[in-house]
Order: sequence, then structure tokens, then C-alpha cells
Amino acid sequence: MDKLDISSLLNSIFTDDEVNIKEIFDAKLLEYNLSKTKALKLLNIDKDVFEEIISGNAKQPNLINIVKIAEFLNFEINSFIKLVLRNQSAENISSIENARKATFIVKNFDVKTLTKLGFFDGSDDTNKLVDKILCYFGYESTYEFEHQLEEPLYSRVKKNHSDKMKDFWVKSAYQTFRIINNPNEYDRERLKELVVKIKPYSQDVENGLLTVCKALYNIGVTVIFQNYLSTTQVRGATFIIDGKPSVVITDFNKMYPTLWFTLLHELNHVLFDYETIESNSFHLSGEDDLFLIEDKADNFARDFFFSVDKFNYIKRYINNPYLVSKFAIENEIHPSIIYSFFTWYQKKLYGKNYHAAFKEHYPDYLMAIKRLNPISWNEVSLKEASEKIKSVLEIK
Repeated sequence: MDKLDISSLLNSIFTDDEVNIKEIFDAKLLEYNLSKTKALKLLNIDKDVFEEIISGNAKQPNLINIVKIAEFLNFEINSFIKLVLRNQSAENISSIENARKATFIVKNFDVKTLTKLGFFDGSDDTNKLVDKILCYFGYESTYEFEHQLEEPLYSRVKKNHSDKMKDFWVKSAYQTFRIINNPNEYDRERLKELVVKIKPYSQDVENGLLTVCKALYNIGVTVIFQNYLSTTQVRGATFIIDGKPSVVITDFNKMYPTLWFTLLHELNHVLFDYETIESNSFHLSGEDDLFLIEDKADNFARDFFFSVDKFNYIKRYINNPYLVSKFAIENEIHPSIIYSFFTWYQKKLYGKNYHAAFKEHYPDYLMAIKRLNPISWNEVSLKEASEKIKSVLEIK
């Protein structure tokens, strides 16, 4: 007997083909010159049980009896199960469809965590959970979701993790980029020219990040902000979609300097790891599978904003806000970037923990991202959210 493919069997229930099992059975009775009573006695199947199976009224058709009937009708078992399932009553079909939806939800989503985040409502039944997912991602059916969203991301390279929240985060970002659909061609040379001009914009907390993201969009690099998920370790990501790079930054530690560090980290990936990422469809910063390019991108972003030489100069003056501010202006960066990197270098080089220091010098990161229309887990529809982002990024 061939291996039973449950998914294929369930999918077959909802096709338009119609086959009447009773007519096939009656034809076999004529072929074998048997009465119905004699045939059922030979098969050791009760008449009422048989009638329930072929009429589709059996609540839970006995598999052994189905196999017996399939053998009698000379049907391949998988094909016959399809007929039995397809011949079920409306009530039973509805029950099977509900089971399909439940399987879709538990297979793809961490319901408990998404409920805590406010994405799902704790009182939602299976149908409402599915409706929420389809509305959020913009699909008409679970089949569309699994084939039109899953295949572009995972068909070429099988991912080595099964983290549902990380998967949800990835698919949310990917769908956002698809909807935005940046019309500008990616220009690597223009990106190289733009990157070296980014630093001064970090000084403008309210408008700097938005200005840079609009300039990047104009040369084919789409940047969005998507909320960090605490159950993952993803602080940023780079996707290659239809030959164009797309970048996600998050509020990984809810600090303004980290936004800029993450952006430069991801732009390094775009410039120097394009082909590697394209072969995988995307790369999540913080993943262990490409740790070598992660280290290189970290060093690039760190040296870009505040090299170790600059740290060695400013460390003796770090408690003098005036001198730190003056040094920040000279280096065309926001003062919080100096404090942030000072903290990092102290930990890395000397094992000293300044984690709680200098907080009064850090601006509210929300001021920098609010005009980017960040994607949160309270969105009703990615289509609506993405169209808002697109309208902001397009230079008018």
C-alpha cells in the first residue's frame, strides 16, 4: 500500500469531482452476481454501518470497514478514502475543515505567545484565529498562505530552525516588502556613495533616520522598522526580493544608537554579502549560521561610527558632557552614540559593566521611528500598514 498522504487526502475533499460510491457498489454486485445482503455478509459489515459510510453520515467511519469496501470495489485505498471523505455530509465536511484550520494554526503559529503580544485575542475560536492570520497577511485561504508565502522563503534552502515566532516575524517582514514593492532599481554604486554620508543624520533624532531611509528607497533599498520579538534574537534582517535588497531594523534594546548601528550593519550585508543572502532568500542578524559575516558587519558598523581609537581618546573625558558633545559634533554623530560605544568597548576590552550609565544622554528612540510607521503586532492588515510606509518613503 502506498504511503498515506493526509494533506493530499484532505485537500481532495474540496475538489469538484463527484463519484457515487453506491452506484459503483451496485455495479460490482451485478458483475459478481451477488445480492447486497450476501456481499455485506461476506465482508462482515453491518448493513446500517455500510449505509452510513456510503451516504456520508457516519460520524467516525471505521477505517477497517473502509478498507474492506475498497478491496471489494477493487479501489486503491488512498483513492477510496478520498471518495469517502468527499462523500461526507455537510456537517462532517465542516468538522474536517475545522480540523484543517486547527492544524494550520498549531503547525504555523505560537498561539500562546501571539496572544500575549495582543496579536490574537484570548477568546478567539479557530475560525477567528484563521481569519486574523489571513486578514493580516492578505490572503483568501490557508492554501494561499502556505504556498504563496512559504515557497519564496523556504523552497531553495531549508531553514535549520523551527522557531514559529521567528518564522512569523520573517513572513511579516517579507509580506510587507512585497506589498511596498519598491519601484526603484537597486544601484550598488549609489549606495556606496550614500553610506559615507549617513553619519550626520544621526544628530537629527526626529527626522534623520526617516531622511536616510527615503534616500535609500530612492536607490532601490527598502528599509522598514518592525517590532522586536522577545522570543527571538533578531535585531535586524536583510532580504533579497526580486533582485532588490530590503532591510528590517528593530527596537532590539530600545536604544537610539542601536537603530543606527543596526542600519549600518545591514547595509554592510547589502554591499558585501548580497549573493550569499540571495541564495538563502534572507539573513537574520544574530543567527549563528552565518556568524563570520555577522562579525564583519558588526566591525564595519562599529568602525563607521566610533572606532577604538576614538574610544581611547574620549574615555578620559566621558564624564564631561560638554566635551563629549563637542567631540560628537566633530565626528558628526549624536552624543548617545559615543556613550553607547564607550559602554561596549569597556565591556569588551576591560570587562567593565557600564550598562546602566549615561541613560540621561539617550534620546527616546520612538521619536526616530514614529514617522516610519513601524510594523507592530497590533496591525489588522499588513496591506494597510505597508501602504502607509510606502507613502512616507516615496520622495514627493
